[in-house]
Amino acid sequence: MSAPSAPSTLCFDIGGTKIAYGIVHDNSPTETIAAGSAPAQPQGSSLAAEFDKAVGIALAAAREAGIEPDRIGVGAPGIVRGPSGTILRSGPTVPGWQGTIIEDIIARHTNVPVACHNDVRIWAFGEHNFGAGRGITGRVIYLSLGTGVGGAIVDNGELQTGTSGSIGEFSELLVADLRGMAERVENTCSGNSLARYYNVLAADADYAGRIAWDHPAGPDELSLPEIMKRYHAGDRLAFDVIDGNMRGFGRALAGLAFALDIDGIIIGGGVGGLGEPILGALRAGFAQWTVDSAQRLPIVDSELGRLAPLIGAAAYAREYAE
Repeated sequence: MSAPSAPSTLCFDIGGTKIAYGIVHDNSPTETIAAGSAPAQPQGSSLAAEFDKAVGIALAAAREAGIEPDRIGVGAPGIVRGPSGTILRSGPTVPGWQGTIIEDIIARHTNVPVACHNDVRIWAFGEHNFGAGRGITGRVIYLSLGTGVGGAIVDNGELQTGTSGSIGEFSELLVADLRGMAERVENTCSGNSLARYYNVLAADADYAGRIAWDHPAGPDELSLPEIMKRYHAGDRLAFDVIDGNMRGFGRALAGLAFALDIDGIIIGGGVGGLGEPILGALRAGFAQWTVDSAQRLPIVDSELGRLAPLIGAAAYAREYAE
């Protein structure tokens, strides 16, 4: 008679374009099996309807692999009340998502316990337990720099959420851009924003106005990957935009670290993954403005890579699914 398999979690990472899923066994917490993905928002449908379909698809894939999951963990976009997964607020990229209750959708398919939170908070929880944060005690800030800017705070192993679920929503922080102008950080340090700054200033080096999120794009504007190629080839404007905007964010992080008594900062996301141009500038801005006691505070890259959201969803569900 074969031994029973280890308990397992069916995990979901709900994105704007796809819904990833996979199984994580409790005894292999950083590996996924029976993994796949489903469309998130095909034309004429909604994210809630597509997640409903994805749950059925993922459960079928798990059962085909001989696995009946013991619990389900979910990372979802928006401001989320966990662990039920109530979407309190969502942006324009996911119309109709606000008000969705994740555990109610899953209950149409199975009665196993569910734990859901914001996708970046879920990433941070996984990174804290199994990635770059696992050796840092105390209070840690996690920052995801990508299409937007999000984050989380983990305090002595506990993911902080607050009554509204918004702890870690760093997108509204005011920072200085390379010209010294105050702007919200998502408008200066997200991938789209960095590209927009470069293109606007390349067209008019003396442009002194606000470079807004919805600043009209020209037909010949460069993408961030193209701008990074120029950065590494010695393009002065590319360096000034990346270094200047990230130093401004580093200065803001120095204030946060002092005010909140932070013990470490972990950087992830597509922009965060660009390496030393990003981390080096953040560290330089931080070091220039921080107090002496925080000079040695680690600011490091994330470690888990593309599987981090599913690994985090499993870790969160093991802790909070009831």
